[in-house]
Amino acid sequence: MGVKKACISWLFILFTFFGWSQKTTLDTLQPPKLIVKGLAKKDAIYLRWGVDDKWAWKYGNEYGYFIERVTIFRNGKPLEKPEKVLLTTEPIKPKPLLEWEPLIKTNDMAAVAAQAIYGESFSVNDESENLFMKVVNQSSELEQRFGFSMFAVDQDFVAAQYAGLGYVDEEVRQGERYLYNIKPATPQETLKIDESGILIAPTIEQSLPKPYDFAAYYYNNAFVLIWEYDSLLDYYTSYDLEKSEDGKTFKKINDAPITKLAITKVSGISYTDSIPEYGKKYWYRVKGRTLFNETGPPSDTTSVIAFKELLAVPQFTTNSILSEKEVALQWEFPKDEAWKLTGFDVLRAPKAIGPYKEVATTLDKQERSFTYNGLETINYFKIRAYGTAGDYQDSSPAMVQPVDSIPPDKPVGLQGKVDTLGVVRLSWGPNTEMDLKGYTVLRADRENQEFTRLTKREILETNFQDTINIKNFASKVYYRIIASDLRYNESQPSDTLVLERPSRVPPTSPVFTEYELLGDTILLKWTRSSSDKLVKQIIYRSDPSSTDGLWENIFETEDVSLTVFKDVDIEPNNSYGYTITSVNSAGLESKPSPVVSVTTPQSLVKPKIKAFYAEVDRESKHITLSWRYNEPNILEIQLFKKQNEGAFTLFKTFEPSTRQFMDTKLIPNSNYGYGIKAVFTDGSTSQWEEIDIKY
Repeated sequence: MGVKKACISWLFILFTFFGWSQKTTLDTLQPPKLIVKGLAKKDAIYLRWGVDDKWAWKYGNEYGYFIERVTIFRNGKPLEKPEKVLLTTEPIKPKPLLEWEPLIKTNDMAAVAAQAIYGESFSVNDESENLFMKVVNQSSELEQRFGFSMFAVDQDFVAAQYAGLGYVDEEVRQGERYLYNIKPATPQETLKIDESGILIAPTIEQSLPKPYDFAAYYYNNAFVLIWEYDSLLDYYTSYDLEKSEDGKTFKKINDAPITKLAITKVSGISYTDSIPEYGKKYWYRVKGRTLFNETGPPSDTTSVIAFKELLAVPQFTTNSILSEKEVALQWEFPKDEAWKLTGFDVLRAPKAIGPYKEVATTLDKQERSFTYNGLETINYFKIRAYGTAGDYQDSSPAMVQPVDSIPPDKPVGLQGKVDTLGVVRLSWGPNTEMDLKGYTVLRADRENQEFTRLTKREILETNFQDTINIKNFASKVYYRIIASDLRYNESQPSDTLVLERPSRVPPTSPVFTEYELLGDTILLKWTRSSSDKLVKQIIYRSDPSSTDGLWENIFETEDVSLTVFKDVDIEPNNSYGYTITSVNSAGLESKPSPVVSVTTPQSLVKPKIKAFYAEVDRESKHITLSWRYNEPNILEIQLFKKQNEGAFTLFKTFEPSTRQFMDTKLIPNSNYGYGIKAVFTDGSTSQWEEIDIKY
């Protein structure tokens, strides 16, 4: 038995049938599934079922299915004893082949299903290639039979009934709810297939949704129709596309159901229709088809017109320069393609590769010339021809360059550096001329010497690397940049850049002149290096307690006039060594200065002075300060004073035995602060103590 029209791709193995996806039970531990779908109407219940496995499908055809109906609700109340009825005394199987014959003559899907079930050797011919894709035999015959059969019955409910996978129960009543159980008759020892069911009740038919996101466009000499598919899978298994020439009378144009034959990343579906006549308007709409042969409402109507695309491009003929700013452009277009034209645009760019901008738009399709006023140093033009299909074709670019005797601007921003090896790195700001050809780099070794070219030809980069002789007696080197355009006009030289040649002689060493131990601080003073071009001073310290006597950089400054430094990161009862160096602009460092060694006392800070307080006597105009301190080895007592928001300054020093002082240097209505500390014979100091007084 052959199939009249059937060609389906091997993509069937990827199909997701309406609720049942294909797998191979013998190749997996998962048992086959039986899936049931239902449609409720006022006076009938429509049932559809299917399996997801080729062997389950084979044995289902051989042994069939029983249908059990269980009434569980009546008039809104659950029944105490559900009423069970076996709707099929004999298993439902595919109808005998002879009963299919009348249906096959008019139903393509029935022909495919019958061939899959009963065909001696399953194959499909290509007598009607517009139904489905040709079969790609890349799997077993049973897999093909299963795939073709399930697809066919999904598209036609009558075919499903003939295949033993559909049933209509007309013995139903309003107000009742039923549980339908589909029970495979396949023996469990042959293949275990669990029964499955659906809970459903007769009801007034509910309206189906109309397809949405429906659109049409002209592409590649055909009409492409697209609409949403995945979101409506619960309603429709396939679609019919209808076309109209007047927007009123529509006719179905697809011979086979329109459906997805494979899982895709996009949720929509598309259909390509040929174009009967160019320049004519056509209307389209689409209708969904359900698992139960129901047709939903049509989508919104969309219309589209096809036009022949342009096959020719405009060609420039002559371009006449009228002045420094004006040019007359002329072009031609083949006459046999001119009937497709709607108009022209003129585009201009500073470079052949663009970007191009429109300088004239919507010129009449009869125009073949245009005068442009606004020429720059260099110009590229294109003519863009628009066609009735909404497409366009661009001409090749044509360069237009007026007479040019204006040189580029003088380069600016020239700067550079020389490293200790004599490598010079130059950079400068870019020129903005559109016809800039490049830059020339020039150098001189003396201020009044003639500059020589370092570049054989113009360079486009705004940086350059040079190498100079650092043994040259000249202490400086001089650079200039010249810009050139495509007409060989040269700019004025840039401002001269003067760079110092790197010195190979390090600077002289600084020398420490004195140091002082101030409590928890070591004060260092030195005489700076006598060399010039200094850029940095560095102090190194050796600390046997933490660095094993290695020298450590503890201070670095670019203030080459600085001659004093306080080291506050010291520990008691420790010996420190200090040396200092200078660095010049060439990066050369002097020899270290002679080492200064400083030993800190056992205790850097002693306890603070006790009982430090003040007594104000405004009548006698004085403030009496008193304190108590009995630590041994005191060298002196230091008293500090500040007024209002000022800083503390040393005010008085006293013998260790002094315990009181009267301050008469006062201004009424002022705030005074007093600070006090003791200095010991080993250089250590006591902790700071202060008080604030309002006088």
